[in-house]
Amino acid sequence: MINSNQGLNQDTESLRDACPETALKVEIIIPVFNEEGILESQLVPILEILPSGFQISVIENGSTDSTPDLLHNLTEKYTSLRSVSLPDPNYGLAMKTGLLKAEGDILIIDDLDVLDLDFWIRGLKLLGSGNVDFVQGSKVLAGKADKRPLVRKAATLTLTFLLRALLGYDGTDTHGPKVIWRKAIEDIPARCGFELDMFPTEFVIRAQRAGVGIREIPIHLREIRATPLPLTRRIPRALRDIWRLHRTL
Repeated sequence: MINSNQGLNQDTESLRDACPETALKVEIIIPVFNEEGILESQLVPILEILPSGFQISVIENGSTDSTPDLLHNLTEKYTSLRSVSLPDPNYGLAMKTGLLKAEGDILIIDDLDVLDLDFWIRGLKLLGSGNVDFVQGSKVLAGKADKRPLVRKAATLTLTFLLRALLGYDGTDTHGPKVIWRKAIEDIPARCGFELDMFPTEFVIRAQRAGVGIREIPIHLREIRATPLPLTRRIPRALRDIWRLHRTL
């Protein structure tokens, strides 16, 4: 059971209270690439309110700006933060590396520009209910709370349709944040062969096919910076990779 002697910060108390009693450690995995503009403003408020037993693992991959230096400074200051650096930009490999190196009983996967604390709390409570092993965040289920541009929403719906039609995915999103019992998925990341943007999709679909109890809930999403890869490049690559994943699985 996670205990905390920290102050009465409401977020700290909410995280601690939401955590299942059987979880000794919660690990938050965050892939980052060239995030000098938002790294400190996003990470520091979370680091300041984490209860004991919570740890953030940042997987930096191929950054060419000051992100690695900023991470080094933060790890010197915060004992609840650790970081790993990979040589090349590869979101999927960064997530896979985080999962393979993870030591927490519960894993939270999130993106630096999201860090939806409310989703984490709801996800932890669902894991504690005993009926769910894997909580998947969904932009589609967010409805009016999804503040992304219409073109991004349309792209998400198109890709979701293809995942359902070609891969039989019983859900609406694979790229949102996740809260997971590590024991439920510990053999799945190593079996995933896709990297880049397709790793999260393969990971979720393999988990579904392995019988992992997955529950989708909406996330609170806001745009705080432009996406690293424009839709004009991302959509064609996603369509190609969904077809490749269909043939592989």
